[in-house]
Amino acid sequence: MNPLTRVRVAGCCLFVLVSWLHTVAQDEASTAPRSGLEFKKWSGSINVPDPVAISFDNNGRAYVTQTTRRKAQDLDIRQFRDWIPNDVSFQSVEDKRSFYHKQLAPGRSDSANREIEDLNGDGSVDFRDLTVLSEKIHLLADTDGNGTADSITLFADGFQTEVTGIAAGVLWHDGDVYATIAPDVWKLRDTNGDDRADKRTAIATGFGLHIAYGGHDMHGLTIGPDGKIYWSIGDKGISVTSLEGRKFHYPNQGGVMRCNPDGTDFEVFAHGLRNVQELAFDEFGNLFGVDNDSDQPDEKERFVYIVEGMDAGWRCNYQYRGSNYNPWTDEKLWLPYFESQAGHIVPPISNYENGPAGFTYNPGTALSPAYRNYFFLTGAPTGQQYAFQVRPHGASFEMVNEHIIGNGIPLVGINFGPDGALYGVDWGGGYPLNQQGAVWKIDDPDHANDAVRVEVKQLLMNGFELRHEAELVRHLAHPDQRIRLGAQFELVRRRTTSALADVALSQQTVLARIHAIWGLGQLARRGDKDAEKTLSDCLESDHPEILVQAAKTCGDLKKFDGKLFLPLFAHSEPRVQFHAALAAAKHPTPQAYEAAFGIADKMYDVDLYMRHAFIRVFESCATAEQLIGLYDYDYELVRQCAVIALRQRKDSAVAKFLNDLHYHVAADAARAIHDDFSIPEALPELAAALERFPYYSPPYIRRAINANLRLGRQEDAARVAGYASDHERPTELRLDALEALSVWLEPPALDRVDGRYRTYLPRLQDSLSEVLAPHMPRLLKDSTSKIQARAMALASKYRIELDSKTLDALVKDSNAAVELRAEALKALATSHAPLTAQAIEAASVSNSPSLRATARTLLAMRDKVAALASVQQAIANSVDQSEYQAAILLLANLANGDADCVLIGELKRFNDGASPAHSSLELLEAAELRADDNEDISDWLVAFRSKQNAINDFPSAKFDECKVGGSVERGRKIFTSHLTAACVRCHRVGSTGSTVGPNLEGIAAKRDVDYLLRSIIAPSTDIDEKYRTQVLFLATGQIVQGIFGEKTEKETVLFDAQGNKVRVANAEIEEIQEQAISIMPEMSKVLTRREIRDLVAYLATLKPSNDDGRTK
Repeated sequence: MNPLTRVRVAGCCLFVLVSWLHTVAQDEASTAPRSGLEFKKWSGSINVPDPVAISFDNNGRAYVTQTTRRKAQDLDIRQFRDWIPNDVSFQSVEDKRSFYHKQLAPGRSDSANREIEDLNGDGSVDFRDLTVLSEKIHLLADTDGNGTADSITLFADGFQTEVTGIAAGVLWHDGDVYATIAPDVWKLRDTNGDDRADKRTAIATGFGLHIAYGGHDMHGLTIGPDGKIYWSIGDKGISVTSLEGRKFHYPNQGGVMRCNPDGTDFEVFAHGLRNVQELAFDEFGNLFGVDNDSDQPDEKERFVYIVEGMDAGWRCNYQYRGSNYNPWTDEKLWLPYFESQAGHIVPPISNYENGPAGFTYNPGTALSPAYRNYFFLTGAPTGQQYAFQVRPHGASFEMVNEHIIGNGIPLVGINFGPDGALYGVDWGGGYPLNQQGAVWKIDDPDHANDAVRVEVKQLLMNGFELRHEAELVRHLAHPDQRIRLGAQFELVRRRTTSALADVALSQQTVLARIHAIWGLGQLARRGDKDAEKTLSDCLESDHPEILVQAAKTCGDLKKFDGKLFLPLFAHSEPRVQFHAALAAAKHPTPQAYEAAFGIADKMYDVDLYMRHAFIRVFESCATAEQLIGLYDYDYELVRQCAVIALRQRKDSAVAKFLNDLHYHVAADAARAIHDDFSIPEALPELAAALERFPYYSPPYIRRAINANLRLGRQEDAARVAGYASDHERPTELRLDALEALSVWLEPPALDRVDGRYRTYLPRLQDSLSEVLAPHMPRLLKDSTSKIQARAMALASKYRIELDSKTLDALVKDSNAAVELRAEALKALATSHAPLTAQAIEAASVSNSPSLRATARTLLAMRDKVAALASVQQAIANSVDQSEYQAAILLLANLANGDADCVLIGELKRFNDGASPAHSSLELLEAAELRADDNEDISDWLVAFRSKQNAINDFPSAKFDECKVGGSVERGRKIFTSHLTAACVRCHRVGSTGSTVGPNLEGIAAKRDVDYLLRSIIAPSTDIDEKYRTQVLFLATGQIVQGIFGEKTEKETVLFDAQGNKVRVANAEIEEIQEQAISIMPEMSKVLTRREIRDLVAYLATLKPSNDDGRTK
């Protein structure tokens, strides 16, 4: 029964918003405040080179990380696409190190080495050149108190092994500086007061297994309310052995980790994230982040509520699927919840803005009262900054009051200073490193000197060590989170259990009691039994949020009586039930399973976080028999929880649910068996299910087909062939079955469904041919030409004998699909049947240019003289672009003197401007192929390149042959799905793509081909003026930024992020800075000449139609 339609009123959970958790102070107002915020360059005249993250000590000094290695020595896989299968296979940092040592060995001169500079100057480009540049941490200070930094010193460097990532995170806490620089998390301290770290310890190591995308590093350092250090990592992977010897292995995922400040009690808190750059706790200890998207068409970033044990669904292997099947996009894992979505993930609260980077939460007194309870986010590529709040929604939250607070400065990391202002670091340009940067201060000048902000600054500066216990207890109720935490941590340091217990059990403010509970948790984790007893008493509170915090805190204890959580399962508030269930899952009891089952059975609407908690309880508290016994239960939500619990246990019994009557539950069972590390024992059952599963479910069927491919036995091939030949099955899935058969003998290293690296047992062609042969007649008579063509290709590949007369008839059938006729011709040629010659002759004079080209290629394998004559005829007479191009390239492939003479003639015609422009690239490629064997061709090529190099116009000189002749369809695929170019990451055409860069809809009506080519090769050359951000520095100290509108004698007009005009008197402007650096990379470094030509061809089609104005 559908959980969205099933209603059980008796005992159902009440999903209500609760007053005790109004993280949104919007009872009186329903609209967001006007920002009233001003931006000032706090670093003044100091250059802060390529900064990434920022953190302040209690004296207002800023620790800022600098990256020097990004894409230079911390490589980006997009520069080395042929390494992708190797990269996905890595299971440890040592795997990556060993790969570098082999691939970039001294003396080896592969093309990869040419992407790396000889930075150590030893005359050899090798892995040792990856150890030269060091990441750095700088210390900035305003020593004279005038509101602007006036000193910068190097606090730490020496982070530069061949596998070192970038310094993407920094945190000052309690006199120590923590830095996330994969593969390590560092703890540094200046012990002698010279502002230079002289003590360093790696408190955790084993991060960044993959080369992956640049920027997907470790970051997000923050102190949790439990006194632990939290941080995030992108999808470069996690494989860590804790100090206690526990193994945490998530090699293809990003996640959130935590540990004690000394590195003990390390754990992966959440996983399946792609690249959450910074994390933020609200005042109730709820953790949030904004995850970056994967640059797929129409995909968006994700606002996530991060809870313990969650799997957000992303795997790094999804990144490289291109136009192939991709679970992330085809199964819509990136979207907020919808019915039939995969059950093992906790999806985002909502989708959000492009390029999220810096993220933080107002500690309570910062900026202005209007911005209390607000989160702040930077969109680095767009230069926009956002603010929003959250409010409770079931066991989770929803975003409200979102608005833009700034536009024009591409801030990366952000953090609040002790003075209550928000600070952010600016790279000073696009993604490429340029040794420039700054620190900006964002503040509300009307509230900069508010009494509470002045008090907070003074309290933080003076510290907490010398304060009386009574004062510390009083500060547990302070309006600023930093003061409350400072008091909490000092009371914990003093082990004042009784004082914390008194507050926790008192009728003081909720926040004071919560901080007392957190402090008691810190003490209880150290073995304080009195603290543990008080926490147990808090589980009997009549206040919902006290129950929540007590449950969370008790759940984190190593030992606790799980039965004490059971009464909370009956609470009316979902948030209480949720945290009670998560805690109970960590201290298993059979009764917890029964309680969770009872709630799930009565949950008439799907609350994803409650479902996550139920799954955790089912996993840890239920027996295998109990979970398997749910197969016959009538409520699919309960069955789904059982499936995911079995998946977490890697229990092969999950295969029973492959027969579930609801296809999305069955699909979850298929995912459990097939994906990630798989459940090998259950793969045969998934493979066998292909024959009996009755529903249309691509996630299920594709995995079943692939399970057969992975097993690779004769019976598996027969099963797949049977599915492919069944005309009652969906065509798209039958084609997938035929594709699996086409790679049966050599399956791809990257899995056909989820892209994970796989290894396979050897297979025999003879046995495969025997299996496929009986299915061929039915496949070849199929009503779908694509099925016929694929079957024909299989027969040709595996030398399955087909009736030559039938094939000959197909070749000559002008009503048959061209693809089918071409495959029939290839099959004939492979079989060496007597009819082959006349079939090739017939095809070579057909009315299909592509069929003629196929015939010409096959003829070249049989009779080079006849093939040359055919090529000459095509060059002389063909008006089809693709046929002409193929004929030119075939000249080079014929590789003989006669063909070279024809090629030389065509090169002379090219010099005279007499050859078709659309085949210029093919002529150059043909010349390059034959230059080593023919002196005349070599001389022509040298002369041509010399002439090109003598022209100053770089794009025209080097890529003139790419202006025309490309394939529009291939260009469209490059635009939407090319791994490295990733055009849709920034650009939009119609409804597809991103809003970071210019919308390209109708671009061909405004710009010529020269401009389109130049925009690809040298994007900063002609950057559109409307995308150049103007930053105006005013005499008042204010900074105004926006897109240029117009300038008159009296004023300058900008457009802000909302499109509103901002008028500034010219007399007030002291300086104008324009950012005219495109963040787009030069595509010549990531695309081949053919790909560039195809992309130009596609862009040249983007013209508005005459009737409705939309792009054709």
